[in-house]
Amino acid sequence: MFTSCTSPERDLVKTTGDLFLAGTETTSTTIAWALLFFLHHPEVQDKCYKELCDVIGTGRLPSMQDKPEMTYLEATTMEVLRKGEIAPFAVQHSTPHDVTFQGYVIPQDAVILPNLDSVLLDKETWGDPDNFRPERFIGLDGKIVKPEGFIPFSIGRRVCLGESLARMELFLYLSTLIQRFRFLPPEQETLPPLEGVMGITYCPKSYKIRAIPRE
Repeated sequence: MFTSCTSPERDLVKTTGDLFLAGTETTSTTIAWALLFFLHHPEVQDKCYKELCDVIGTGRLPSMQDKPEMTYLEATTMEVLRKGEIAPFAVQHSTPHDVTFQGYVIPQDAVILPNLDSVLLDKETWGDPDNFRPERFIGLDGKIVKPEGFIPFSIGRRVCLGESLARMELFLYLSTLIQRFRFLPPEQETLPPLEGVMGITYCPKSYKIRAIPRE
């Protein structure tokens, strides 16, 4: 497929593939976690819908211009990214040369897996890391706060290049879904467990959900 492509064309194909594959898998998994959390915490879904009605209403679709006014939905999305931890070990890297870190020698070409899970669920940082609580990202002034330990997209020079795209996609998808539907568990069935399986990402186990159109 690539034999007849020049180097710039090949790079463009690969970059476009990364954009669609990485963006699609991670975003869809985050949305799956968000809907599962809504089933377990209907009051969060209700608060998101109330905020959406107050800011946007139901007569038009949400747009990125609305995002600064949607504080609670933004905090909810951040909590989904923290608690869902879809990439607990981020992407593997390697050391270009021997590195000494806090007394430990990491040899050249060693495979490095950052443990984001240990930060996103750290009790000293979050206090109650096992609880799903969007309010932790809202300050006393009603504005979004971003603790240093909030690193679902990794940190430093190797931070995910698609972070801004992912945040845009999540806002548009989630706000539109909440505006149009109320999400409930199947009738006469217990809530699906908040358990995940590790694949390309850490995604929730398959579950059933009812999407009730809002009037």
